[in-house]
Amino acid sequence: MTLFLAVMTVGIALTMSLSLFRLLRGPTLWDRLSGLGLIGTKTIVLLLLIGRVTGREDIFVDITLSYTLITFIGSLALAKYFEGKETGQA
Repeated sequence: MTLFLAVMTVGIALTMSLSLFRLLRGPTLWDRLSGLGLIGTKTIVLLLLIGRVTGREDIFVDITLSYTLITFIGSLALAKYFEGKETGQA
């Protein structure tokens, strides 16, 4: 079971590189924001898997909940900021 979780952790880390490519090379701003959201959700799952592999789920769940709130609020703030810039409003 630990080997399976370790393989899943490596697999998710590798798929994060695809999201990073979308973040860096996205043709539009909304593609880049989408890549940022994908990296955020994959990081949440990665943290939970690392917690399960190390046997310290309690600490990693707390860290994951905090990171989830920060990611959600940050994504909303960035979307609102860039929406105002695109339409010409401040």
